[in-house]
Amino acid sequence: MTAPRQRGRPPRITRERILTAARSLAPEALTMQAVADVLGVDPKALNYHVGHRDGLRELVAVDAFAAELARVAIPTDGDWRQVLRSYATALRDATVKLGVLATYFHLPATGLGALEPVERVLQKLVNAGFSVDDAGHVLRLVSDVGHTAGREAVYLSQSREHPYVAELTTALSTAADDAFPLLRQVVDARTTDSSDGQQLDYALDVVIAGLDRNRS
Repeated sequence: MTAPRQRGRPPRITRERILTAARSLAPEALTMQAVADVLGVDPKALNYHVGHRDGLRELVAVDAFAAELARVAIPTDGDWRQVLRSYATALRDATVKLGVLATYFHLPATGLGALEPVERVLQKLVNAGFSVDDAGHVLRLVSDVGHTAGREAVYLSQSREHPYVAELTTALSTAADDAFPLLRQVVDARTTDSSDGQQLDYALDVVIAGLDRNRS
């Protein structure tokens, strides 16, 4: 009598294997089913590690962001102002690289590769005379500025119009023609120039000028 054929064990699923499979997929094609197909398992096998599709996309977004930020070369010979500008710009660019996954990523980034630039920025601030507490506050502020600029750039690449422009335009259309003249000028300017670069530069100018004033 022939013994029944033993079925092989299903492949063991880990977060690293899920990430490896997800990296082979285009961000817009990232679904539980697509990753499961790459791994040769049932999509339910992924639930323990990522929970659902949003959890999967968050995992991939964090991984991609950390990989991008790890490539950043924080200048060691510049002063703290140059370092802050470089770091904020790097955050913006790393967020833009996420594309459709940007909405699934939120600071702070916890990958070890992403922590190294953070440590260098903090060290530069402390060496410049900031206390550790103040350096932490500065880091958080500049991180928010850079990350927000990146998310806005991603949104604009998809819609070409900032969400508040459409909302304000609708609201102003219900007001008298001569009402809110300055606000209308701001909205018109934003409509004709949707670049986030100018806003990022302005925000950093204000932050750095304020820090300089507080230190004097």
